[in-house]
Amino acid sequence: MNGASASGIDAVPASSSSNWYRLWTGFVVVGCVAACVVVVLLHRQTPAERLGSCAALTGIVAWTLALGCEHVSGPGVPFSSRTMNSRTAGFTLGLLILFATAVYLSCPAVTVLPVVYALIYLTLPLRAAVPTGSAASVLVAVAAIASQGPDGPEVPLALAISLVGFLVSPMIGAAVTVAVERGEQQAVLLDQLAQSRAETARLSRVAGRSDERARLAREIHDTLAQGFTSIVTLAQAVESEIDQNPAAAHRHIGLITETARENLAEARSMVAELTPSTLRAGSLVDSVRRQADRLADGTDIAVTVTACDPFPALTTAGEVVLLRVAQEAFANVRKHAGASTVTVRMLRTGTGVRLSVTDDGAGFAPDRRSTGFGLRGMRERAEQAGGTVSVSSWPGRGTTVEVEIPA
Repeated sequence: MNGASASGIDAVPASSSSNWYRLWTGFVVVGCVAACVVVVLLHRQTPAERLGSCAALTGIVAWTLALGCEHVSGPGVPFSSRTMNSRTAGFTLGLLILFATAVYLSCPAVTVLPVVYALIYLTLPLRAAVPTGSAASVLVAVAAIASQGPDGPEVPLALAISLVGFLVSPMIGAAVTVAVERGEQQAVLLDQLAQSRAETARLSRVAGRSDERARLAREIHDTLAQGFTSIVTLAQAVESEIDQNPAAAHRHIGLITETARENLAEARSMVAELTPSTLRAGSLVDSVRRQADRLADGTDIAVTVTACDPFPALTTAGEVVLLRVAQEAFANVRKHAGASTVTVRMLRTGTGVRLSVTDDGAGFAPDRRSTGFGLRGMRERAEQAGGTVSVSSWPGRGTTVEVEIPA
């Protein structure tokens, strides 16, 4: 992913930089302003010294705004990639000079020390930041002694602050380092999470398109393709009957017209993604009976349909599954079985509804692998409705297709 190394965390998204530097600048400004207030309120010497100390503290702000953002580690640059070079060394040296000047002119300016520590530890690599932070602590005592002499009234306090700062400076550095690195890691992980979500959404859209294509393929196979097959079969029958049996030819022409009209209705229904037109014309049982009557009229096969009464109420998806499986079974009987009778049973089970289509045709070997779309489409439809499809057959003994779905 962008912004990540092989280890998972290498660079921080640049989009976080603006917020980071705004917060960082605010911290520096607030810290220096607070130190100026302390200098004005607590320093008892000349106004010139107070003014000079405040000017040095203001210089820290200006120095940081002018050069600090170029060197201080933030979301744009990995914290671990800090290096000691002439620019970072120059920035740190200027910072220490301004700090020492402020403390030299007014000892209470030592209250800006937390800002100085943070700048040092965010600018320099840790191995250089620790001694530099300790040096900043020592500068407090050096500046006080240089300003007031060894016996100055504020020297003891400055010595105490230097000692405490010398001891806690490494701990402050460790805390700053951990906080910034954790922030960088969180920023990277959030960026990776956003990219993962985007990728998941993309894959979901791809999977959705694939499922929709498969659904449309099943719909076309179970409706339009079967209707066109029936039209071709009936047209071939009309060619052989037109001279010898005009009555049968006219009957088959009527079936061709009816099948074509139903195919047109199915096509329009698919475009509008509505309930199959055959189901809109009546109940599921009535729709299966009409399909069975059409098979009987077009092939002279004796077709019997039995259904429990009352037939259980099903969802539209469940009714579509049963209707399409029946249509596919009838199409296979018409094309392959050579059967004389077909029996359709629609029964209630303990947990749902079972539809079976049995013919006395040629059958086939159960271990023969089918290369067609029909059986696979049946099973996919049933699985989507939480049901199952089974096919049992044997050469010369007919075929039974059975589908069961929950009610």
